Amino acid sequence: MKLTRRAFVAASAAGASAQTANGFKSDWRGSRIWIGPEYWANPLQDWRTANGAVIATPGENRTLHRLTHQIAPGGGSLRMSVKLTPPLGGNNGSSAGFRMGIRGLLDDYRHALVSPAKWIDAVLRADGHLVLDGAVSEGKAILAGPVTLELKIGPGSAELSVGAVKVSKQISNDRLAGNIALAALTPRDPAERPEWRFSDWTAEGSMLAAKPDQTFGPILWTQYTVSRGVLKLTALFPVLGAADAKTARLEVQRDGRWRRLSAQPIDPMSRTATFRAESWDSRQAVPYRVVYRWQGRDHEWKGTIRREPDAGKLNLGVFSCDNGYAFPLPRLTASVAKQDPDLLFFAGDQIYEGYGGFGFVREPADLAMLDYLRKFWQFGWTWRELLRDRPSVTIPDDHDVFQGNIWGQGGRKIPKGREKGFVYGGYVQQPEWVNAVQRTQSAHLPDPVDPAPIEQGITVYFTELVYGGVSFAIIEDRKFKTGPESAFPNGVAAGSDPKILDVAGAEMLGKRQEDFLKRWAADRAAAFKVVLSQTIFCKVTTHAGPQLRRSERDLDSGAWPQSGRRRALEAIQGANAIMVHGDQHLGALVRHGLDRWEDGPLAFMVPGTANGFPRAWWPEEQKADGRYIDGLGNRMTVLGIANPERGSNELPRNATHPETLAHRKGSGWGIVRFDTRTRNAVFEMWRYLEGQFEGFPRTMSFA
Repeated sequence: MKLTRRAFVAASAAGASAQTANGFKSDWRGSRIWIGPEYWANPLQDWRTANGAVIATPGENRTLHRLTHQIAPGGGSLRMSVKLTPPLGGNNGSSAGFRMGIRGLLDDYRHALVSPAKWIDAVLRADGHLVLDGAVSEGKAILAGPVTLELKIGPGSAELSVGAVKVSKQISNDRLAGNIALAALTPRDPAERPEWRFSDWTAEGSMLAAKPDQTFGPILWTQYTVSRGVLKLTALFPVLGAADAKTARLEVQRDGRWRRLSAQPIDPMSRTATFRAESWDSRQAVPYRVVYRWQGRDHEWKGTIRREPDAGKLNLGVFSCDNGYAFPLPRLTASVAKQDPDLLFFAGDQIYEGYGGFGFVREPADLAMLDYLRKFWQFGWTWRELLRDRPSVTIPDDHDVFQGNIWGQGGRKIPKGREKGFVYGGYVQQPEWVNAVQRTQSAHLPDPVDPAPIEQGITVYFTELVYGGVSFAIIEDRKFKTGPESAFPNGVAAGSDPKILDVAGAEMLGKRQEDFLKRWAADRAAAFKVVLSQTIFCKVTTHAGPQLRRSERDLDSGAWPQSGRRRALEAIQGANAIMVHGDQHLGALVRHGLDRWEDGPLAFMVPGTANGFPRAWWPEEQKADGRYIDGLGNRMTVLGIANPERGSNELPRNATHPETLAHRKGSGWGIVRFDTRTRNAVFEMWRYLEGQFEGFPRTMSFA
């Protein structure tokens, strides 16, 4: 069915004024990789602006979504057009044009950006044919230069044209609702990928729903801490162009007026600006804003530096291991917002290598950083409404630095050819890249207590945060850890006595952190002493992997090396400390044992917010007293466990609702409620969709 202009106008008449109000026209100024606050590019590094146009490198599912407009359900009319300049050299198997009706299994426009399940393409092929939802035009457009691709949609029908060349198809209204995007496509990613050029993208019609607040940038989000009278706040920015401003300023509101605290440069690699203010009075809430001038006007990101709790209670929210399939975690974050924790702790694996699709890039460092940033931006987009108004601690783990496991070995470089399994010990990525990752996550923490860099100039961040009557020791339990291949060059025989694995000289935290913990534990000024780190210091899983097979040992866990673990636990043993972790995709409450049962610290580990790699605690014998010896010979008393549902490891990801999948795989988060007057702590372990795991909450006394 051909859609005539008369039919289109008739269908549009009732909503003519809304067309103008709801429509848009692209305004691409300057030259940069980031397109602008109204857009999301898949992936970031394959799209850029230049001279009023967008340049795209075609590939599989390369799309540029318009964030501020979607096609609403219910029908109506829509007209879109864009000027296209095909690649030089004629037909190369690529195509470009529109993608619409983009939806994911989760009903959230942000989820559809990175996990699309349904869509309709309306594109111009490089050979001149038009393709509309699989229908191909009989004629071919002449592609000697720029052409205008036009799409018209009316009730039940759509028409795509370039000049006199047209193709039409009946398309039901229910398939059209969802995100709209530009697309530059090839069936796969070939070695040669000539670029397409887009300009003058316009859209109007009663089908369009305008959501002007659905932007992302140019100030993406903020994260901050307050400790001992020092405020540190980091603002995160997109990838800016050479002509864009390179500084931002922090202002606070006092007596009804905005007052500038400082202006800071935006780091060219991490795209962060970190502000510091001393003599901070934390007894009152203070509104703040970060201001950045972009394209002729000031942009603001506003929040509140909270009043530090002083009523004897502090609530800590604990999160870890977001595998990405349930982005942006809408049910979970809504529940956390209602719980309103005073402080947030993200224990690592804020992102994974496969986050958002398109694999990952290792080199060169600047391109690898673009790839990391597009993943980490999803973390920020998920949490920024909570981060803007409360302090947070964020520390990177192995996947954050693009390693499946990490034994940092004091910062050394893993040589070429030794990367498999990362067991040699060290870092695969470039040191400047690792430092930039750490800036994005941890630059807002209090200054490191021992700031000297390690090998390759990799920086450290282990430190103390004092907030709400609680002293937090923030440590790095991966960075100094010995690689197993260094400890056992000839490997380890299956079934070996765990004592053989306790190799002299193998490090866990390293001497610098052990000395820090001893000093920290000796200071008894705070009502509670809490250690924050990536993983728990024992092996509290019995099954692991896609088939959830029995797993006796895991040298990536904090159970190894045993002597290093012992030194760390002994350093804090006298402080009656609590340890809080993530990493294992499993929630647990455990009392460590050293020389006897329960003579070590209490440890609280939370499950992943969206569990990926399956793990479980299913011991062959359920012991009433909870006392077990782990696979490395360490004592542990298991007080509570947050297991996945049996069989959840076999659920198909692409056919299961993401939040249902997360819930059944044992995903969730933790809350620790400290009462500094009674010195009781309540440990809560929340499931993704509703309720707490069996055995929680659990109240423990630290008097």
